[in-house]
Amino acid sequence: MRRALRYAAVAASGLTLTVATAAPPAPTTAAPVEQPAAQSAVPWANKFFLPNAATDRDQAAPAVITHNFGEVPHGTLCVHKFTITNIYNVPMRVTDVRKGCTCLDYIPMTKTLEPNETAEFTVTMNTGKFVGSNSQNFYVTFGPKFVSTAVLRVSATSRTDVSVSPGAVSFGTVPKGTRLSQSVQVKYAGRARDWKITEAVAGNHPFDVRVTETSRGGPLRGGAEFQVDVTLSANAPAGPLSEQITLRTNDTSNPLIQLAVTGTVIAPLELNPGKVRFEVKPGESATQRVLVRAAKPFKVAAVDGAGDGITVELPATPAALPVQVIVVKFEPKKPGTVARQLRISTDQPGESSALLSVEATGTSPEKEEGSK
Repeated sequence: MRRALRYAAVAASGLTLTVATAAPPAPTTAAPVEQPAAQSAVPWANKFFLPNAATDRDQAAPAVITHNFGEVPHGTLCVHKFTITNIYNVPMRVTDVRKGCTCLDYIPMTKTLEPNETAEFTVTMNTGKFVGSNSQNFYVTFGPKFVSTAVLRVSATSRTDVSVSPGAVSFGTVPKGTRLSQSVQVKYAGRARDWKITEAVAGNHPFDVRVTETSRGGPLRGGAEFQVDVTLSANAPAGPLSEQITLRTNDTSNPLIQLAVTGTVIAPLELNPGKVRFEVKPGESATQRVLVRAAKPFKVAAVDGAGDGITVELPATPAALPVQVIVVKFEPKKPGTVARQLRISTDQPGESSALLSVEATGTSPEKEEGSK
């Protein structure tokens, strides 16, 4: 009886192993044949994070994907972008992310990756929450049809002799054309009496950087403080901002300090979607909601360019809001194609209008019958 129970326990554990390491989907036609995942403890989702996954699909993935930020000033918000490549022949998306520490965070990735498609997965590590060396894991689960969890490990050493506050430059949401400044304090508390930031390394960034020494300990005591002013250019293009500032110091053992710069520059007027398409039989109608977004509250003053069965319904609420909704309607009288550019104007001065492309087709009864 005891031998039978032992055999049943072994069989049950073997069944559990087989289920937990289910084979991955078939690779794309450009990829080699995948070995069954049951033969390896490495999650097949780890392959998504390999630097050259798109061109070298037969390489073996490590058990853990790693990134080391190195030695950084205490308080630094470290940022890293992993590139994800879907090497399989089915769509994949991130279904769950777990973090091993409160010092970790990430930007949610809601995009579904088609075969061979790539995307960025951005993670952060806040060194203000620990001192010394620290290594922590992200667990990134992909699915939904085939499920595997990739393991990412990020490491950093939070120095105590140098600190930054705040740990990054965050402009937030900024209207296009705005000139905005943020400051970071860099403090040195080591023994070197001549420690200093020598320069901000030049880069092709939409902002200016100025470094000023604000305090020094004196001839008998070490220590120094610097202020780093980062000014966003009024010519910064619309879109997300994710850059790095490199500060050079005279410390030969740790010569560089990295500061992340983030934000979103909003155009005076944005449309979502930026193009509307219709395909409707004559005598019927279809509508499409369009979000009109601006950096500050506004009213939709007018929409010009309608006609040929295309009409526009203005927002029902006349109040000024940062987001308004217009409804585009297509009601064809006869078969044929219509292409229109609708100009949406607001009550704001300056660049206060945007163009919405509308492509509409009135389908013929013969086409409808033939498609059945």
